[in-house]
This record gives sequence, C-alpha cells and structure tokens, in this order.
Amino acid sequence: MIFLFLLAIQAAPASFDAVAAAPDSHRVLLEDDKIRVLRVEVAPGATEPVHDHRCSSVMYFQQPQPITYIAYKLVDGKPVETERFDAPAFDTSQMVRGEPEGLHAVKNRGSAPFIAVRMEFKSPVVGKARSSTLPQCTSDNGSRNER
Repeated sequence: MIFLFLLAIQAAPASFDAVAAAPDSHRVLLEDDKIRVLRVEVAPGATEPVHDHRCSSVMYFQQPQPITYIAYKLVDGKPVETERFDAPAFDTSQMVRGEPEGLHAVKNRGSAPFIAVRMEFKSPVVGKARSSTLPQCTSDNGSRNER
C-alpha cells in the first residue's frame, strides 16, 4: 500500500518541470522561494516538449495565438497522449488563473510566436486542495533569475 502511494507521488518526475523539460519555450525571468515567473514562447507551427506545471499560476497573454492543447499520462514511465483539442487565441493582454497542470504540450497553430508570462505561486492556495496527481510544487532545477 505504501509502495503504491510512493509510486503515485512519483508519477511525473521533476524532469517534466516546464523549465527542465521544455527550456526552449520556458525561460525563468524571476524566481524566489514564493514565486517563479516564466516567459513562455512557442514558435509558429512548433510543438513544445511534454512538461507540467506543479503550482497554481496566473498567465498573461502578451501575444496569443490559436493552439492545439495535448494532454498526456505516464505509461511505464513514458508520456502517452490522452487528449487533444484546438483552442482559439485568447485576447491580447487577457489574464487567466490556473490550477497545477499535469503533463501536456502546446502546438502553436498561429502565424506568429505565442508569447505569454506565467507567474507560478509556490505556496499552496489557502482553502484549495492540492492536486493528488502532481508532486509537491517545487522548481528545484537549478534555474536562476534572468534580466
């Protein structure tokens, strides 16, 4: 029973952290013990590598584009696609709040780079239960602040 619990916690290893797994599309702008701010950029026609976001966040769409969102789950330690859907572009300067996000990738279907800024909150949100499918919200991946 304890083994199954530990296996569930390790379902998505730290190597799927957005900065570690998809460094070409996720750049750390600022990080401290409470927040991590990422610049997210996906070139037109590109699909970013599979990754996750383990913290609640707010996302600001600087240059939104239509995307294809692709969800995954781990099977024998490897990501397997479970769902895919097309989404229209958000409005420029629109902001959305999000809960921790499991394994996924985004394909930019637009004609310009998809650009957003994502602020991840490392502290748990008061009154909200943490997703049981994601490990603890951390980003101990050696990232540093960039200016």
